Amino acid sequence: MTFVRTRSHVLGITNAHVADSLVSCTDYVSSGCQVGGARFDPARLIARHQDMDLATFRLSDVFLAAVGPGHDAATLSVWPPKAPSVGDPVMYGGFPATYREDRDGEVDFMFATFATKVYTVSDRHIGMMMEIERTESFSSSRIPPNTNLCGWSGGPVFQLVDSNGVERLELSAIIYEYSESWEIAFAHPLNSLNEDGDFNY
Repeated sequence: MTFVRTRSHVLGITNAHVADSLVSCTDYVSSGCQVGGARFDPARLIARHQDMDLATFRLSDVFLAAVGPGHDAATLSVWPPKAPSVGDPVMYGGFPATYREDRDGEVDFMFATFATKVYTVSDRHIGMMMEIERTESFSSSRIPPNTNLCGWSGGPVFQLVDSNGVERLELSAIIYEYSESWEIAFAHPLNSLNEDGDFNY
């Protein structure tokens, strides 16, 4: 789940298939349904996109504090978020299931991050080819080529934007699928997202 702060809300954005799992968590207090260290009430659901694998939840600063340190909400200067174009540099990541470790009932998650250019773009899909073998690693645990990185669902895609000569990263898409064979991460653009968490169709 990716957190976003608007002028009036704190939103959680993820995939519809993730939202379906959360919403089916009927007794969230006893079943351990949570995001980070925060218990997650599925009634927080705002909307599911009618065509794309996207869903939004209404959160709060109290919820973010309970999730744990380092989980800040992204802000956007323009609504709706602008989709990147082919060739634009982007930074993206998520929590691959391969790198989750269970230690005495506590699960450690590794956040994997990549920076590449956008490979393909359409109204519904953004493709980012990673070519892991040719990438530079900045961590001690280098990810081998063709590793199963499934579990990225809901991960953010940030694009580099220029505002009056000042460059920064802004959220533009949400990862929904990864091809292990082709090493391509697929994301849905957020250009249909409203500040209240609903979608324009």
